Amino acid sequence: MTEETKLKAPLLAKASSDKVFCYLSMALFLALPIVEIITEVLGKNKIKVIGPRPPYPSYFQPYVVAFFGALLALAVILNFISRIVNGKFKLYVADVFFFTLFIFMILSMAFSVNPGVFAGGSKYYCERPEIFLCYYCLYFAGTMIEDPKLRKKMLYTYFIVAIIQGVVAFFQTFRIEIHYCLFLYNRASTTSAYGLLQNTNFYGALSLVLVAAVSGLFIFGSVLFKKNLGFKWIAFVVALFVFYTMLASNSRLAWLGFAGMICTYIISLIVMRKSAMDKDKLKKITIDFVIMCAGFVAVILIATLATNYVTGRIKETANDTLAKVGDDNFGHGRGRIWRAGLHSIPKHWVTGIGLDNYAQTFRELPDWHKGDFIQDKGHNEYLHTLVTQGVFALINYLAVLIYAAVNAVKRIIKETDDVKRCLHWIFLVIFAAYACQAILNSSVLNVAPYFWIIIGLLTPRTKPISFKKR
Repeated sequence: MTEETKLKAPLLAKASSDKVFCYLSMALFLALPIVEIITEVLGKNKIKVIGPRPPYPSYFQPYVVAFFGALLALAVILNFISRIVNGKFKLYVADVFFFTLFIFMILSMAFSVNPGVFAGGSKYYCERPEIFLCYYCLYFAGTMIEDPKLRKKMLYTYFIVAIIQGVVAFFQTFRIEIHYCLFLYNRASTTSAYGLLQNTNFYGALSLVLVAAVSGLFIFGSVLFKKNLGFKWIAFVVALFVFYTMLASNSRLAWLGFAGMICTYIISLIVMRKSAMDKDKLKKITIDFVIMCAGFVAVILIATLATNYVTGRIKETANDTLAKVGDDNFGHGRGRIWRAGLHSIPKHWVTGIGLDNYAQTFRELPDWHKGDFIQDKGHNEYLHTLVTQGVFALINYLAVLIYAAVNAVKRIIKETDDVKRCLHWIFLVIFAAYACQAILNSSVLNVAPYFWIIIGLLTPRTKPISFKKR
């Protein structure tokens, strides 16, 4: 906001400032695990409660996301109004993407084969329009947050969430649970960790994001925490702790994302050697990256010797060979899921088969009969978007991701302020980790919010779009 805007519409400016967007987003990220803990505690039969008990874990998750989505949407509206009141409205690429995301979402919902049906109606699994509203508003919020102090606070929030989720997940490796797991039917035979997400793959994705965020606080700690290097080493311990629970989730897609995270660091460190960044600072960052990697290796060795989290996944991956990619059983049934989605594209390529309506693809298969296998998600976020929202929606989504990533790389290389550079760098690594695991995973309402704001944080609001003829 400019000074002129604050003079003409001070209340609007304050109600839609970067601080409001930051604190609302932080509140959402903290509310998701905290509300879930309360839900699971109240759900246990031994606990006396006033009023009805939550019928199952994750019951309040969609309501939390929808509630904060509404608050963020209000802040977005006030932001546009305040910019118009200023009399010098400027349109940015981030604004355009914000609207195009909404347009394609509405079109796919309007032309859905099953209007009003989202992921079979499972509230804790489906992504209804109000959930997408929250996602897109988080994206907008991220684009508004440029102050390094606020960006640090966002990372501190991820740090706190990592501790909460990590502690719960660690106890689950000993079969010590608050309540029970919705998507883990044979709990007695496994020590897999699912945190507060009710699914091991969902926790694998979230723990990956948290590992990327917290390890970034350590790797860049020499720049970010010059006066408090003690916190840097606390972040080191927490990152390794959460990494262990990530392995304990038995989620191979988290491994894919972790590989993307490490590769991003290696490539970026090589590229930055030729940049104008201070060589001593870059050397410290590189050393801390090596230390962090050594810590990861130590955790992997401990997990290999003490558990089957690593060896079990390696054997499973060896059996799931590349020769089976075209097979329906590839990747725990992903072959069948992807085949159904790809089959529906020619018929519904413009607007998709319907917003979060992937299950309909199975019913349209020529060999499908009532009672056969159905899956509500595409288990590949990019394919899921293509199938449910159409080709143009996927192109738009990829454009959002590419624009954010390309600009992040430019800002890391050209930025002269080391703190800002390191923050961009951390967010880019988180972005890469999530984007890689999304190849095998599904978007869910209690994980995706942590990614959508990262996209926004990487999307600059530096140059407005010019409509003047040159």
